[in-house]
Amino acid sequence: MATKTPRSTSLKFIIAAIIYTAFSAQLSFSASNELPELGDSTSGFVSQSQEHQLGRIWLRQLRAQTLTINDPLTISFIEELIFRLAPHSEVRDHRFEFVVIDQGELNAFAVPGGIIGINLGIFLHAEDEDEISSILAHELAHLSQRHFARQIENSERQAPIAIASLLASILLIASNNADAGFAGLIGSQAASIQNQLAYSRDWEREADRTGMKTLVNSGLDPHAMSSMFQHMLAANRYNERPPEFLMTHPITDTRVSDAANRSQAFKIKERTRSFNFLIMQQQAEIRYLIPIADQFSYFDKALKATTNKKEKDSYRYSKAWVQFQARDYQQAWESLSSITKGNQDQPAVAILMSQVLDKLNQTKKAIAYLQDAYQLRPDSYPIAISLAKLMSQNGQAKAVLADIQRWSERRNTDPIIWNQLADTANEAKELLLSYRAKSEYFFLMGQKNKAIKQLQFAIEYAEKNGNFQQQTRLKQRLIQISEEKESLDL
Repeated sequence: MATKTPRSTSLKFIIAAIIYTAFSAQLSFSASNELPELGDSTSGFVSQSQEHQLGRIWLRQLRAQTLTINDPLTISFIEELIFRLAPHSEVRDHRFEFVVIDQGELNAFAVPGGIIGINLGIFLHAEDEDEISSILAHELAHLSQRHFARQIENSERQAPIAIASLLASILLIASNNADAGFAGLIGSQAASIQNQLAYSRDWEREADRTGMKTLVNSGLDPHAMSSMFQHMLAANRYNERPPEFLMTHPITDTRVSDAANRSQAFKIKERTRSFNFLIMQQQAEIRYLIPIADQFSYFDKALKATTNKKEKDSYRYSKAWVQFQARDYQQAWESLSSITKGNQDQPAVAILMSQVLDKLNQTKKAIAYLQDAYQLRPDSYPIAISLAKLMSQNGQAKAVLADIQRWSERRNTDPIIWNQLADTANEAKELLLSYRAKSEYFFLMGQKNKAIKQLQFAIEYAEKNGNFQQQTRLKQRLIQISEEKESLDL
């Protein structure tokens, strides 16, 4: 599901954040208790804690300005790929945040502080998980090599407003408003800012080398990087303008051949096309390529055209998903039931089956089905969310409230979790918790005014019910959010 929140009236907070970073970076040796890391001159300009804070501010503003995919299955899939790569990368701080943009174009980006984003459309260009992983490994390399901090270091004499314009333009490009983003690069300092926005050729080569090393150490096929680059160039040939990724990460024939030559030192490994990858790819096709009127026939033809069991199961799932959207619940149940036993316990199948059973007025069976799946996969964040939603909608919110509250502690920067906690708490008549959770959701989505309003409701409710301890905590949180809002409104 895509979510879009009201567009901010300005990018002032980004400018304020970058100006703060630009100025404080030069003061960090004397004004900060943090010492620069040995061998890392950039720590004297922008510390990793500053990058972490800046990245989260940037992410909240991105969510406020563009459509995002707030689907736990999609987020979980990307997380699993990243966390397979991260231990074998040179990134030291693994406090990552992920965002999936609701755009069919090819794009991926990394922002200081561990923010990694992709367009859902990347699944339209990748043939397997190794190819997507090659892009993610490349972005991890930009983070590990601290290319943003090195830009600041190289630009220490540049006017802060130019650096502010840089990140503001990156925000627009990441949200696929490239025309406006690149318009921000025009002017007296356009050339210097353009050079910073499009990572230097040396840094791109460095990210390619480091990313391939990460692929190899992760047990993935290093040849996937050159094949993914080839897909990107092929996509570019049929477009009037290059995809956003190619505009910020220019790929040339030389880079493709360099990646291919570098991979020759390693054996070709079998690529991964898992059931989950296939259904993600098909979800992107449904969303951006296949007209609604053609979706039934498309998957019928696909089922007849393949003998591969995994592919057949993925097409059965996607066909069931289309049938569910068309409210043909009985047919959706039949399609899901035809999936082979080996893939029946996949989270995506269990979640969709429970939704179908619920619509067929078999709610008790739907809940039991999802509970069995959750018992089998207790660490499945998508199943936890779906179970909380299903039980909350059917009068069992109190029974699932404690579990979803634990998930909010485990994933305390995840807006999807906070939104579900707010809904579950509301259904359970726990209004104080509902107000507080909704406030955190709005805050993470970049809607500070709404976050403040929910906190005010919570404070009034706590005061009315004599809960002074919670009232004190809520007031402290209100001060934190209000002060950040005021500083960014300057």
